Amino acid sequence: MKKEDIQTKIDVIFDNLEKLKFFRSMTYEEFVNDFRNIDASLHILQTSIQALLDIGSYIIASVGLKTPNTNVEIIEILSDAKYIPKDKAEKYKKMSQFRNRIVHLYNHIDTEVLYDILVNEIVDIKEFYTTLLEIIESSK
Repeated sequence: MKKEDIQTKIDVIFDNLEKLKFFRSMTYEEFVNDFRNIDASLHILQTSIQALLDIGSYIIASVGLKTPNTNVEIIEILSDAKYIPKDKAEKYKKMSQFRNRIVHLYNHIDTEVLYDILVNEIVDIKEFYTTLLEIIESSK
């Protein structure tokens, strides 16, 4: 992956965080009453989380750490190398696992869990995003 690709991933996350604000203003009933809300939010979350993982993978390769075999390993490797605090790593692993659920178990997504993520846990995406940007900046 090239540096230019990382900027594209950063842009995707930044844009997606803005889009996700739309869903936060809805009640749960408003959210679930239109299938487009569910489908769009799942796609935005999936691409956001994947972009975060791609950036994490880029950092790992750039600093010469062990090559991850899974998305969860990306977070574990960054945490073991002290780039991500252990307590935050647990949250980010759950985020990665939710991305896997969207991709592989898309017909088993609990809309209440999805809504809760949109309303209460988007801060974790922002936090992970900020942490990754700080790692990139400090390694220049």
